[in-house]
Amino acid sequence: MDHAFTEPASNPDPRAASALDERLSDLEPSAPLTARAGRRNSREKFAAGLCGLKHAIRGDSSFFAHGYRGILIGITAAMLGVNVRGWCLLVLGACLVLLSELTHSAVDTLARTVGDPDEPRLKTAREIAAAGVLVAAFSSGAVTIIVLTLKLGELLGWFGDPSVL
Repeated sequence: MDHAFTEPASNPDPRAASALDERLSDLEPSAPLTARAGRRNSREKFAAGLCGLKHAIRGDSSFFAHGYRGILIGITAAMLGVNVRGWCLLVLGACLVLLSELTHSAVDTLARTVGDPDEPRLKTAREIAAAGVLVAAFSSGAVTIIVLTLKLGELLGWFGDPSVL
């Protein structure tokens, strides 16, 4: 017998039950879900994506910082002669950071639109999105260090196999 969903043995507080009923009565029924909210063709979706990217880049200075670091990493990788596998890893890491920054910008914009962004629940949502950027940046940084260090080690003869990266 599963006891997780059975009624408690003691009588519940009637004030708590009435407060819950009051809160539930304030909720409006949601609109029925539809399969497709609005049909857009590929061109409109692409334009919306570019518009969103423009808003995110203009609204958050961290895109500049990530772009600057990305350019420095790209120049270093080109100077070291990183091969195709190394470039793929570097590009995937950069895309991971960009994606997490876009998500953070979206959450931050929604939090500021909905209400006071310092309200505890909205602040928590913003901090979780910032944590996503942190994880992505550290992951991308680790991949970058590994790729560039292996290539530098190959050039300096640190490894027996010259085709590591």
